[in-house]
Amino acid sequence: MHVHTALVVVALVSSITLMLEQSGRTVALVAVIASGVEALLAFGLMSLSVAKFRIDVVLPALLAISGAIAWARSSAKHAVTAATLVTAVGALQLLGALHVLS
Repeated sequence: MHVHTALVVVALVSSITLMLEQSGRTVALVAVIASGVEALLAFGLMSLSVAKFRIDVVLPALLAISGAIAWARSSAKHAVTAATLVTAVGALQLLGALHVLS
């Protein structure tokens, strides 16, 4: 398993954890959808080609923003941990897509 695939799996599991544990599920739903699409792309089950938007930037940005909002709203330890992981994975992927880390 490559690092990118592992990060996608971590984001997916963490966002599902947020979805199951939080009362306000709108932000967690955005994270689940974004990480789910990333997982489908990473495992080759789906392909997207959108000319106007860079999907490699949009999905990590959605993860980072939704994770940060979920982190700010969370109070339980496991929800804070899951939100932190979603935010960190989204931020790492976003920085990689923008070639800041290369």
